[in-house]
Amino acid sequence: MKNTLFAVMVVAAMAVGACNPFAPDQSLVLGVTRLEAPATIQASAWLTVVLTVTTGGCKAFDRIDVERTAAAASLTPWGTDGSIGKKDIMCPANIIDTPHSIRLDPPFQSPFMILVPRVGMDPLTATVQIR
Repeated sequence: MKNTLFAVMVVAAMAVGACNPFAPDQSLVLGVTRLEAPATIQASAWLTVVLTVTTGGCKAFDRIDVERTAAAASLTPWGTDGSIGKKDIMCPANIIDTPHSIRLDPPFQSPFMILVPRVGMDPLTATVQIR
C-alpha cells in the first residue's frame, strides 16, 4: 500500500512539474529571411507560399499562424526560446534557416497580397496576380 501511494505521489509531482502555470511564456515570433510566392496563379488554384524561418541556438519552430481575407494573408511564424526565464543557460551559436510551406485555398481577389511581419524590421511582402 505504501509503495502504491509513493508511486502515485511521484507521478503527481512529475505531472505538476511538467505543466507549471507560473513558468514564463517561452513563445516568440521567429525571424524570416525569405518569402517565396508565384507571380501569378489561376483563380481556381491553391497558392503555395514558402517562408524561410530562422531558428537555432535555443530557438525552435512551432507553427505559422495565418490571418486571411479574400484580398490578403498575413503569415506569422511562431516558435519557442528555451532560454527565456532561465538563468545560466548557454545556447549553441548555430543559425538554421529552414523553408516551411503554407497552402492557401481559393477564393482570391486580384491582386492578392502576402505579408510577413518581422520584429524590428520592415515586413516581407509579395503580390500575386490572380487570372
